[in-house]
Amino acid sequence: MTNLNLQARPRILLVDDETESRTMLGLMLAGEGYEITHAGNGSDAINLHRKNPFHLVVSELNLRENDGFETLAELRRHPAPTHFIATAKSSWMPPSIFLKMAKQLGAHSALAKPFQHEEMLEAIRKALPQK
Repeated sequence: MTNLNLQARPRILLVDDETESRTMLGLMLAGEGYEITHAGNGSDAINLHRKNPFHLVVSELNLRENDGFETLAELRRHPAPTHFIATAKSSWMPPSIFLKMAKQLGAHSALAKPFQHEEMLEAIRKALPQK
């Protein structure tokens, strides 16, 4: 089993097929001291995680390729203890159903877009084990 060292900067994988959303969130989180890697689809996310597991995966659930549900389910099969935050556009499905489905996948939090940066930071603090 791969051991993720949280003494180093926590590594976060951002999965979203909308480049602008991924870039903006990545810049904000990098400014908070997180090491950020981007994936534009579920297949890339799975491959990146298999090569070098992440502490946290923040994934859009409504992806065009390998939807976020499939992606998170596949990532959960990896032996490294990874934490997950799911995101989705609030118009995609009612928030209560979205939250329930994300939790069933093992997500620690689920945020409806658009979300406030502080909401994401709080979700990350709750998801990542304390150093």
